[in-house]
Amino acid sequence: MLEERGAPNSDRELMLSATPPTSLRRMLRSREFWKQRPLHPIARILLIVVVSVLLCIATGFIITTGHFTRADMLALMLYLAIAAFAWHPLTATFTVLVICSLGAVLTGSGGVLLELAVALGLVASTCAPWVIALHVLVLSGLTTDIALNGPSLTDGGVYGIAGIAIIAFLAGLSFRIVTTREAILIAERTRVIADLEGLASEEQERIADELHDGIAHDLTLVLFHARALPRQPDEAARQVSLTTIEDSAEKALQSIQSLLTLMHETRPYGPEMHPARYDGDVIEAVKSLGALLRDAAIPTRVSVPQVSLNAAPVAERVLIKTAIEAVTNILKHTPNSVSASLDISEKPGFIELVVKNAASRTDSRASANSSGRGLLRSRQRLAQCGGKLETDLSSGVWLLRAKIPVVPAVPVAHPSE
Repeated sequence: MLEERGAPNSDRELMLSATPPTSLRRMLRSREFWKQRPLHPIARILLIVVVSVLLCIATGFIITTGHFTRADMLALMLYLAIAAFAWHPLTATFTVLVICSLGAVLTGSGGVLLELAVALGLVASTCAPWVIALHVLVLSGLTTDIALNGPSLTDGGVYGIAGIAIIAFLAGLSFRIVTTREAILIAERTRVIADLEGLASEEQERIADELHDGIAHDLTLVLFHARALPRQPDEAARQVSLTTIEDSAEKALQSIQSLLTLMHETRPYGPEMHPARYDGDVIEAVKSLGALLRDAAIPTRVSVPQVSLNAAPVAERVLIKTAIEAVTNILKHTPNSVSASLDISEKPGFIELVVKNAASRTDSRASANSSGRGLLRSRQRLAQCGGKLETDLSSGVWLLRAKIPVVPAVPVAHPSE
């Protein structure tokens, strides 16, 4: 039967739809926003186009005039340094600062201030805050020096440089916001895709577990008793086999119906369609599984405590599935076993389930055809609960030992066998 649908996945499913949009204030306060980053791809293309045009214009003026002055050389170097923002923003920033500082000292012209102010937009969109602050400091110092000591800036020139610098800074900040939001959206999309793939994988595992733990167990009983039916010695034994075949086939049909309901269910989670096998009581489950082995003509000893175990419900379900897997393997691979035993006990700090069976000579090599998937899943389930699974095969005796930690609980008396 299907068990407790959706509880493990509900938190993850809610995360897919509960991610709030990133606010601008929160983004500006984040450390990630102010990290050095490459130039936005669109800005990079625009920058290369603009610099190429400026280089063509500057080259044309040089060819037209027939003179190559120191100012022309500084202009060409500055354009190339600005173009470097497309690949190495930090190197480009310091190169621009050095060239503009040399231009201001050598020529005393305010033209370099305009170029330095425009470059602030590129710095604001790519560099760390301390680099931005350094750029602003150099721009302010050069502007103040030229305004006080040079004649190239008019009375409103300082305000013009300041206005251009502010506009460039805001434009660079806008590109930075766009780049950051795109990165956040890409990361969020990657996370959502990973969550969806994880949910799909968990759903596939859940369906595979139901097929293996439920339907395969019931069909194994049907097959075993159908094969044994012609060889039953008396009418009572035949009736036991017929009853087992009917009950197991009915359970398998219910499991298939539940599985189809699960596969067509559109809600992310909901109530389980059928109760868990053996009502989630591992002691009753061990008793019932022992009876199944006895009905299969395998002498079986069952040992269970007289009080309930201090196990969480999920731990009991894991132990039940482990016991079902062990008994299914016995019926499937060693149907002619000489003897079997199921023991469950509570020891200091953990609960232990031990299943043994002694195979007959005709069954000694039957287990070689087992895929081992059921035991692998049992081992994974126990590990998720902090437990472990050990198996051993020696001298024709197969041993399974499962251990799982106990939890504080109030003992409840169980009826004796």
